[in-house]
Amino acid sequence: MKKLILFFLTCIIFLGCTFGPEPDFQAEKDAILNLEDQWTVGFMSNDADKILELYAADAVSMSSDKPTLTGIQKIRESIESMLSDTALIFKTYKYSIDVVEISASGDLAYVRGNDEITMKTKDGTVQDKGRYIDIWKKIDGKWKIITMISNKGKE
Repeated sequence: MKKLILFFLTCIIFLGCTFGPEPDFQAEKDAILNLEDQWTVGFMSNDADKILELYAADAVSMSSDKPTLTGIQKIRESIESMLSDTALIFKTYKYSIDVVEISASGDLAYVRGNDEITMKTKDGTVQDKGRYIDIWKKIDGKWKIITMISNKGKE
């Protein structure tokens, strides 16, 4: 009988250790939306540091017609190059989010959306439209982009 009681107490202890409080999904979603806005502010104001603080050190960026970038330094080089491109009119950047999904554990999330920026060409200006997915992970209590995937295309 003592072994049975000990077994049940052990099970209760293990169950108590493996389940934490359920995440506040709306608060996590709001946090992610705020970070997406911060990324946009950094982009529109040509502030590479503001953008890069949102990425994990080992983040991956995958864009159309470009090699996969792994690590914050490679991503920095790409962002700085893009921000120095005078054909892009950064103040025109706009985006819309289709989906924000938070994992059941509350430590992973993804955002799927569309974006658009005006570009100067030899024939005038054109709208450059794209689609993207940002994958976020909570690292040391802070949301960080671990993977960003983007491509050109229609909504």
